Amino acid sequence: MTFTMMVVLDMEEITIKYWSPHGRQEETKFQCGHTKIDLVMRAAQRVDLSNVARCHDLEKLDLSHNMLEELDLLPISGCSEIREIYLQSNHLTKLDLWPLRGCLKLDFIDVSENRLHGLDLTPVYLKTRIRMDSSVVVTADNILRYIYTKDELIKQFQLVRPDGANWSAPPVVIWNTYDELKKRYDWAHLRERIDTTLQRMTPMHWYGAQRGLLQGLGISEIAGYDGHPRMLLDNTVMKMSYEEARQAIFDTAVKLLEDQILSGGPTLFLDIEKMKETSASKLIPLIVDKRKDEVENTTLLIKGSRVFLKPLWLTHYGFKILSANEMGLTTNLEGFESLRGSFDELDIELVTERVSVAKDVYEGAASKGMQNHVFDLVRNAFD
Repeated sequence: MTFTMMVVLDMEEITIKYWSPHGRQEETKFQCGHTKIDLVMRAAQRVDLSNVARCHDLEKLDLSHNMLEELDLLPISGCSEIREIYLQSNHLTKLDLWPLRGCLKLDFIDVSENRLHGLDLTPVYLKTRIRMDSSVVVTADNILRYIYTKDELIKQFQLVRPDGANWSAPPVVIWNTYDELKKRYDWAHLRERIDTTLQRMTPMHWYGAQRGLLQGLGISEIAGYDGHPRMLLDNTVMKMSYEEARQAIFDTAVKLLEDQILSGGPTLFLDIEKMKETSASKLIPLIVDKRKDEVENTTLLIKGSRVFLKPLWLTHYGFKILSANEMGLTTNLEGFESLRGSFDELDIELVTERVSVAKDVYEGAASKGMQNHVFDLVRNAFD
């Protein structure tokens, strides 16, 4: 496309039509090349955004302070440069954010001061900050369950009280399990939801994502895979039924976990009791043999009277015993002696090393994402 053609396209006009509560039609023209569309305070009850699809440079859409009762965001799906959407002070009772799933630069949406009953944040959960009323029932897919801590939720999703003041509390999120979603959608739709979410994840998200995914599928007993969650989906296809896809994911996870354990990887969160009546039972001897070794191959650093417990939390026995004793990431010598007694009962020896400088260095097999996930659990960082 030549420069002249690009200028001509940018100069082309679009018409946005909107209607008042009395049915009167109004319209406003914008150039396709505009980066901002402003329809603030137009007393619009309904608006047709279909022509906005031609505004490929659009960065900001402001429809605030109107009387909108419904809004179709599908035309925005092709606006790859969109960064901000302002919809506050309208009469919206519902809003579908899924058309925005491909808007990778979308940073902020304001839907406060509306009448929204519920809002599914799944399609924009990972990248977009949202301002909304504290009364909105927030939902998201279970794969996102362990992505944000409570403090991060407060920063990502700003709640507004009825008096208009900001509320410094995280939203209460209702997590959509896939066992529930299957009642409304087929596997092809669910797979698309999962793929959309995974596309925006970094390696630091992977461990929490696989736990959320497998828990949401009702197979939490194998939710200990420390790798890219997409690999769990490798043997599923769109035409499968939900049950077929779930079984394919289960079988794939078992194979991945077998490779993980044989290569010295972690066994945390693998529930051998629930595995006994499943095809994952073949993993049980490997897991049992590994669990004692992973503790005895862990060295705990002691500096003065302080014992650093992080590496122990990343083992199965360590996590169980430390949780039961309500310990944190460090303890004193008295607490450690009590801890040692618990491991002695299991015939497991705790290895320690006294140091003058305690460096936060972990030499085990768990990924950095898994470490962060476990330490966040210890800090009770999730809702």
